[in-house]
Amino acid sequence: MHTLIGAAWRRTAGVAAGLILTGGLVGGVLLIPGTAYAAGPTPAITGTTQTPGGHGTTLNIQVSVTPAPTPPAGAVSVSGAGGGCSAMLSAMSGAGSCSIGGLAPGTYTLTATYDGTPSAPYPVTIGTPPSPPPTGTAPVFSADAPPTSVNGQSYSYKFQASNSPSFELVGAPGWLSIGPDGMVSGIIPAGTTSFSYSVKAWNSFGWATAGPFNVFFRNNFFRYEHVNLITSLSCTSPVYTDGHGTCTLTVTNTGGGFAPDVTAQIALPWQLKADYCGSYQFWNWSSNQYWNKYYNNGCSISGNTASESLGSLYPWQTKYLTATFTARSGYNIWGRHPGWNDTVRVVGSVSSGFNNYFGSYNRDYHFWGQRQHYSVAYVTIIPRGFWW
Repeated sequence: MHTLIGAAWRRTAGVAAGLILTGGLVGGVLLIPGTAYAAGPTPAITGTTQTPGGHGTTLNIQVSVTPAPTPPAGAVSVSGAGGGCSAMLSAMSGAGSCSIGGLAPGTYTLTATYDGTPSAPYPVTIGTPPSPPPTGTAPVFSADAPPTSVNGQSYSYKFQASNSPSFELVGAPGWLSIGPDGMVSGIIPAGTTSFSYSVKAWNSFGWATAGPFNVFFRNNFFRYEHVNLITSLSCTSPVYTDGHGTCTLTVTNTGGGFAPDVTAQIALPWQLKADYCGSYQFWNWSSNQYWNKYYNNGCSISGNTASESLGSLYPWQTKYLTATFTARSGYNIWGRHPGWNDTVRVVGSVSSGFNNYFGSYNRDYHFWGQRQHYSVAYVTIIPRGFWW
């Protein structure tokens, strides 16, 4: 009789435990009204684990069947993901497991079925498997033929390569650099006869190297010098007629190279008579102070202009030209305007040597920058004496 009742329960899966039957025959078994009976074997999914792989995720599924009234046996089928799987039950525990492989990321709803009875739905989410390694291409040079012979002060060439590379120099001198666009450039130092370098183009997939390139500087006997001459002129003012005063021209080379053959001049107006040029200081013991004594130190007076060769001025070197003068008096100046002061203009100027200069060590120097400059000062003359 128990066997018949068990068969009846399996054929009527889903009948809840404790259902009150109202009597009659069910599968040939007489049911007594008001009597409760236990439910049949019920499958369930008890858990899952995931194993990511290169071809999708493998889902490991654990199932069990609640025995009633006899221990379950056989297999439980799992569906709802991929092709499903079948789990063999253990006669001791009523549990088993199976695996579904090659699942893509997403959410699945699993169902376990035993002897025609389904389990409750079991949702499971498959995580995203690791991304495959990126694929790409290393740089390939499309422009890598720089000049290897130079006739000038600067050097430049633009390298080009495919696949968005970064560039760097290898084995290059310090004065040579490369930009993010592949432009190699630099100012060749004086005395350079040759240099070499390589260029490396790289990205996340690899690199390529161009070179080494051996470059020869053909006119290495040239030297380029930056000259920048600045002047400042100051004069005694005011001065009285027949009185003396001085004008001093300060000359400074603010460039990075030496300035050869520097000549300075102070041009006085006709109202001031040029007397001397050049000066030095000495200590006067009787007056206990410094005195200036004027003398001709290679400068000369031509007409009313004082000129002197200052030689070469090296970077940030300063030299001076000083001229002394006498304020003229006479009817031609003051006779027509008695009691008037007169303000006159003095011009100081400087110039350096030729553009090309054949210097020492058989080197031809080429100069660029400011090689001439001038400045002005003003002197007020006050009449006195007979012409007042």
